[in-house]
Amino acid sequence: MKNPLQVTIIDSFKEVHKINFKRYEYPNLMELIIDNYCEEIGDCGGRGMCKTCFVKLVKNPNKEDKDSLKINFTQDPNTMDYLLACQIIVDDCINEMTFKILNDN
Repeated sequence: MKNPLQVTIIDSFKEVHKINFKRYEYPNLMELIIDNYCEEIGDCGGRGMCKTCFVKLVKNPNKEDKDSLKINFTQDPNTMDYLLACQIIVDDCINEMTFKILNDN
């Protein structure tokens, strides 16, 4: 039996949440985070307009090339310093990655 896909989220209180998911189970990482009660983020509902769902990739075991994140996006990010969770596709590429929710804390 194949192991489930899993992503780790570090919330704004520095609590660690390991979340199992199925490929394309959610339209984006923001929805996965909200549905699993980690944190309420994304005031615009995932349209990429409010910039309230910033995350930072802190662990990427799938990284083969230092210039590529190996993440699929609905829209290419402007910077790799932070990413919008609403633009990260929930697929095999984010398996075993760790993202930290960024905010003012």
